[in-house]
Amino acid sequence: MRWTVIGVLLLAAPGLGFAQGNRAGTWEWSFAGIYQDSAGSGAAGGSSVNVDGQFGLGISFGYHLNNNFMIGADVEWLRPDYTAVLVNDLDPTDVTVINHELSQFNGRIKGTFHFTDGPLTPYVEAGFGWTYIDSNVADGPPITGCWWHPWWGYVCSNYYSTFSSTEFSYGGALGLRYQLVGGTVLKLSVNHYVLDAGSGKPDPELNAARLEIAWGF
Repeated sequence: MRWTVIGVLLLAAPGLGFAQGNRAGTWEWSFAGIYQDSAGSGAAGGSSVNVDGQFGLGISFGYHLNNNFMIGADVEWLRPDYTAVLVNDLDPTDVTVINHELSQFNGRIKGTFHFTDGPLTPYVEAGFGWTYIDSNVADGPPITGCWWHPWWGYVCSNYYSTFSSTEFSYGGALGLRYQLVGGTVLKLSVNHYVLDAGSGKPDPELNAARLEIAWGF
């Protein structure tokens, strides 16, 4: 991650002295490197899950209504390790511990307010969306499907259904943006989103840092 930051800054250095701030009426898309901090959640009966910190990738796009307001959306992909402790409701001494890797997808719609019109500006975001989490642990016996293959003939394969969940999420971010000549942009932000899990325990929280390189058109 450190070398990625250095490389981005070196590529951007020739344009630092010629930065521009006008962005009204333009589109913008970005590629992001993400680090999501570790998180944990519990449930009634003693069951819990703890997710490790992990790097991920993201893509964003938006439209600048004027120099201060932008509306847009972003998606993120991560595969963090986790530890789940499952306690049997009928027998609290029956405990299962799972150490595995989950698949996480975040999709969000958000609005951004830039505090100044110039090329260097702090900004704040607010957004909502959905977070899809797949435990990658089978929730039952395999399902077998068979079909005719044009080269291999009649073939069969097993498919495993896994424990997964899609939760509503909401939150926002604080960041700093610098726009270079030609529309290239560097952004660094701290993001905080809450998953509305609907359990009796406090809702899980996702905290992440995003480093983005963006282009306007």
